[in-house]
Amino acid sequence: MMDQYSLEALARRIARNMGPGSRLYLTGDLGAGKSVFARAALRELGVRGDIPSPSFIVDAVYSCGKLVIHHLDLYRLEGDPDELEFYGIDEILASDSLVIVEWADRLNSSLLIEGTRVHIEFSERHDMREVTVDGRTVAGD
Repeated sequence: MMDQYSLEALARRIARNMGPGSRLYLTGDLGAGKSVFARAALRELGVRGDIPSPSFIVDAVYSCGKLVIHHLDLYRLEGDPDELEFYGIDEILASDSLVIVEWADRLNSSLLIEGTRVHIEFSERHDMREVTVDGRTVAGD
């Protein structure tokens, strides 16, 4: 079980081990803490200034030195292959950029490459979360 501070600390620790080509797949219910986790990771990676949720734009892009980071939020998408192609998700995931994906369970399994999966769930205490981390893709490969 983790509070918000511990969740952010975990995100920073994972981000320290990420670089070009890394993938971070975030899953969990609405309001569980995926955006909190993503923001903490982005801060650790060197992103400064406001970090809005990319729910409406789907892809927020940040440059930190030579590192290009795509922060994807697939909440509004249904996982339809045409829709993912329209937003260029397939090209982003095939790139050498570091990619953080919120709502990663909406990705077609054919688009997944190896990465770190973080699943965040509500606990019985409203201020705590249960977090599962593994190094497999969302599809469980």
